[in-house]
Amino acid sequence: MSNRSVALPIAGLSLFTITCQPGDAPAPDAFSVTDSAGIEIVESAASAWGEDGWTVADSPSVVIGRREGDERYLFGEITGAVVLRDGRIAVLDAQAALVRVYSSEGEHIEDWGGQGEGPGEFSYPGSIFPYRGDSILVSEFVASSFTVLDDQGRFGRRMTPEIQQSFYTEWRRRMEEGDRSVTPAESCCRLWGPLSTGAFLLSHPEMIPQTGTGAKRATVTAAINPASDGAAENVGDFGGGTYQLGLRDRPTRFHFQPRFTMAPGPDGYFATEGDAYSINEYGTDGRLGRIIRLAREPRPVTEEIKAAYEERTREMIMAPGAPIEGGSPEEVLEMMLAGPYPSHLPTFARLCVDPEGNLWARHYPYGTEDDTNEYFVFAADGRHLGVVELPASLWVFQIGADFVLGRVTGDLDVNYVHLYRIEK
Repeated sequence: MSNRSVALPIAGLSLFTITCQPGDAPAPDAFSVTDSAGIEIVESAASAWGEDGWTVADSPSVVIGRREGDERYLFGEITGAVVLRDGRIAVLDAQAALVRVYSSEGEHIEDWGGQGEGPGEFSYPGSIFPYRGDSILVSEFVASSFTVLDDQGRFGRRMTPEIQQSFYTEWRRRMEEGDRSVTPAESCCRLWGPLSTGAFLLSHPEMIPQTGTGAKRATVTAAINPASDGAAENVGDFGGGTYQLGLRDRPTRFHFQPRFTMAPGPDGYFATEGDAYSINEYGTDGRLGRIIRLAREPRPVTEEIKAAYEERTREMIMAPGAPIEGGSPEEVLEMMLAGPYPSHLPTFARLCVDPEGNLWARHYPYGTEDDTNEYFVFAADGRHLGVVELPASLWVFQIGADFVLGRVTGDLDVNYVHLYRIEK
């Protein structure tokens, strides 16, 4: 099994009302395309949209979910949702271990799955994706197994990726034996979605030692698992979150962690380490083909940003009835705020790709009053098109050719699914 190191470059570079970056129409040199050893580099200095960008309805056209009443519309924890090819909306409720299916207008049709280990059942499902033909792919939490269902919810097959299972099994073994010498960096295993070939795009982090001193950036290993459930191939090691060793008896997270993130595309996949305005595009074989850059410097971590972050953390921990572990609220708050700050904020927090091949990169949120939920949009050829501002509480699951589908969390942590229409 080969392992090609393809860490992203870190040099300085440079869904609701949609807003474009201000200014006149871009000059001819608003973006440039160069070639380096067969790798295309596309760098944008301005928005291609100018003053004419895409628009979105002011309110959602479909809302699924209720605060009380009919149980078919009450969700425990929504971890995914997709619009199927015929317009139905499939919503993944992890707490109920169900795929709940609704009409294009949001009317409940049926439920698929249920809690269990049998065919078509789930333990704690974490994500859902459109798959080959009309089928869907459901991943268990920490990507320990994947289940394929047809468009009527009938069980197709279940796959257990060995590369993920080995990592999770080793971690669980250490925990059961009381071995606290290492801890998984950031989170455990992740399924980013299926590639156009039917293979699965995966990643898992390294184990961080509990002892030592100094700052350490974790390594995240990306892999492609074939659709046949054969052996996965490592396709690169990337930079993940940053930790400080020696402050406590276990690694201390830096505040404002850079987030390694990936997304399948029409001809491969995209990846970014989140510490520069740079995104790499790879083919389905894991080979780097294009680097997409934005001529923009990372934002500094100001005292205002630190204060807003600390106040938000304090409100969360000290709230009456807050579910906290590891000590009193005061002790947990002290531990949460113990980490060091980086000099600059991360850049991109997550990536999404629409059916037309446009890449949507969420700008890392920092939590002050003027913070927004905005996505930088890049065309299929890598040019920066403009910026899309979404409702602050919308967590995007899917971006279609003319819609954005996501989760909104309301009062009392009630989950809803909202669909917004895009007009281009």
